[in-house]
Amino acid sequence: MDPQLLYHAYLPDDHQHFVYKEQVILDGIHCTTGSNHRYSNGGKVKMEITESLRPSHIPAWVDFREAIGVDLINRFTRSFCFPLFTDKILVFDGDISLSIYDQAFYEDVKDFDEEALNFDTGENIEHWIALYWKSMMTLNEYLLQKPYMKPEVLVFEPVPTELINICEENP
Repeated sequence: MDPQLLYHAYLPDDHQHFVYKEQVILDGIHCTTGSNHRYSNGGKVKMEITESLRPSHIPAWVDFREAIGVDLINRFTRSFCFPLFTDKILVFDGDISLSIYDQAFYEDVKDFDEEALNFDTGENIEHWIALYWKSMMTLNEYLLQKPYMKPEVLVFEPVPTELINICEENP
């Protein structure tokens, strides 16, 4: 079943990535919108490696620096919500994305932070990024199979202001 809406976090005003609703309603949602930092984006962690392992068939519009994280369900009391408006939506395995974050942290600080050992996945970062690329699928493909427990859903174009509403759930 296709979702009718996509959701983007409308965070509480005491959250470090809080964005005023007026700003979102005026400007839309972009990769630079503060609340976008709440979402994982495994393709953005080690951009040089990600690009070096990029399969040749990937369209040019797949630019992780421009991606906006969204949810398929409303996971918050309040969310910005909007209908599907583009085909430039891809889904990745969120567990693989988390492994990219863990391994990148380990490799970046292993020489001077003993706690980094807790983040060593046992595989190098190239391994995880290659798996991340292999996990990529369109939103429609994902909805047919739902193969990932934690889907990482990325929209690769800004969300236009005229489509954005606020969805609130009763706690």
